[in-house]
Amino acid sequence: MQLEFPKNSMYPQWFAGIGVTMLTIHIGLIGGWSSPTLVKLTAADSSTPLDSDQASWVASLVNFSRFFGGILGAVCASYFGSKRSILITLQPIALGWLFVVIARSVEWLYASRLASGLGLGMAFATFPLFVGEVSMPEVRGALISLAIVGAPFGQVIASVCGTYLSVQVAAGIYLALALLATIIFVWLPESPHHLVKAGNAEAAKNAIYWYRAGRTVEDEFGAIERFVGGNVQKSFLDKLKVFKTGPSRKAIIQVIILFTFAQMSGLNVIMFFMETILRRGEFVLVEPSLMVIYANVCSTASAIVSIFLIDRYGRKLLLSYAALGVTLSMIGLTCHFLLMDLKVNSNQLQWPLAGSIFLFMISYFLGLLPVPNAILSETFPADTKHIASSIAGLTSAFTGFLSAKTYLPMLNAMGDTYVFLFYLICSAVLLPYAIFVLTETKGKPLQQIQDELMTK
Repeated sequence: MQLEFPKNSMYPQWFAGIGVTMLTIHIGLIGGWSSPTLVKLTAADSSTPLDSDQASWVASLVNFSRFFGGILGAVCASYFGSKRSILITLQPIALGWLFVVIARSVEWLYASRLASGLGLGMAFATFPLFVGEVSMPEVRGALISLAIVGAPFGQVIASVCGTYLSVQVAAGIYLALALLATIIFVWLPESPHHLVKAGNAEAAKNAIYWYRAGRTVEDEFGAIERFVGGNVQKSFLDKLKVFKTGPSRKAIIQVIILFTFAQMSGLNVIMFFMETILRRGEFVLVEPSLMVIYANVCSTASAIVSIFLIDRYGRKLLLSYAALGVTLSMIGLTCHFLLMDLKVNSNQLQWPLAGSIFLFMISYFLGLLPVPNAILSETFPADTKHIASSIAGLTSAFTGFLSAKTYLPMLNAMGDTYVFLFYLICSAVLLPYAIFVLTETKGKPLQQIQDELMTK
């Protein structure tokens, strides 16, 4: 049984976007879980006490298994379609929260983070494909941004629940949210692109009728047939050879660069260790755990704003402003800890530290998270989209794991100042790339983007 919407409305696509947002909430929950929870677990009175090395593994293992989740998600999307793949994705996510509920030793936490990371990698490999395939060009960017809102909103939930509830009760709430997302996706039709690829024309037309609320079904079906083309019979090696050609090579290099610098600009460090960073910076304006909540609320508001900006002002402008904001925030953090090294009274540095954290979260969720995913969903042909998604997921997983796992060792070896100087350099490199190199895809049909890449 499926919901009925007014004819020719956009409501079905927005309903699908809400469903995807229910999935991406878990991206935020998985990322935001570490900051308040590791403080509790490393405390002397913890029911599951962790030392600093164990805490480092608990924080970083999610990005280790995310590497494999990126591969699995792309394979599932290719064989089962993006909608069924999201249903499969929700299973390891739910399992990860279940492991936290029953955890009585660090090994259960390791297992939880491995399962959650697997689901995280699959989520990033599947949700941009699903949104790209079920949405019309004029709302595609907005729906990607709506999905991205789920990540910071999930962080808000994780920071509030992680601060005020026990570890097990909070995980039980997250498990219930995973089950709710599963119910929503059971109702949604499969992507018409996958149904055309599978040769099921009647089901594809029914899916188009639902997602477009009865609008131009035959025209849309014909466009999808042309877009999917005759690539269904290509072997995996034939599809890989496509990336040797100019347009696809340019597109995949662009995606790799975007996802690499999005991770290496300090995302995992700020998300996983925000409360630790505030305590090391001797922040006392408010309780650091409250500051984490405030920062995550601001990032949620920023992600909501990106819904209205990404299709109005385009991908290049949004990413450029976001890269500038992240760079300025890393300048602020570097200067803060440098002044502390020079024995400046930390009471005089409270607002610059808070401002740098706020600026990072606002800038990142305004552009550095939604834009790469929008570009990924828009710049590849139907037959190579799942491979590109896998490559993006693997890139993001590897660089995210590297960033999270090396933070504490780098901190011990170099100190806070030089750690944030490193992230400052990474974020600064992205700014000229966004301004001068990034391909604009705003408001263009998927086929037009391919045609333009071919002409280039």
